[in-house]
Amino acid sequence: MEDLIPIFAIFFVIGVPVMSIAARFVLRPLLLDVTQAIRGGKAGELNDLKERFSRLETHLSAQDQRIDQLVEAELFRRQLEAGPSTPVVSKPVGGLGTSATPR
Repeated sequence: MEDLIPIFAIFFVIGVPVMSIAARFVLRPLLLDVTQAIRGGKAGELNDLKERFSRLETHLSAQDQRIDQLVEAELFRRQLEAGPSTPVVSKPVGGLGTSATPR
């Protein structure tokens, strides 16, 4: 038991500081690379989200145009079915055509 005390003393006086310095030189570059990868991943993810949002806006705009065309076509069909004697319902204003009269 008394033989272990000098071994532990040498270990704690020399071994622990040497291991901490070695760990600092080994782990610090590794941690810097990991943090840069995480930050780079967030920037890439942000660009991906911006691109997806832009595509979504384009798709929504195209859908609005198609809905307006469908509303106009429906109004034209109703005019044809009604004949020349009934008043003409004008195209709804608003973009999505939600104010059109139901069947």
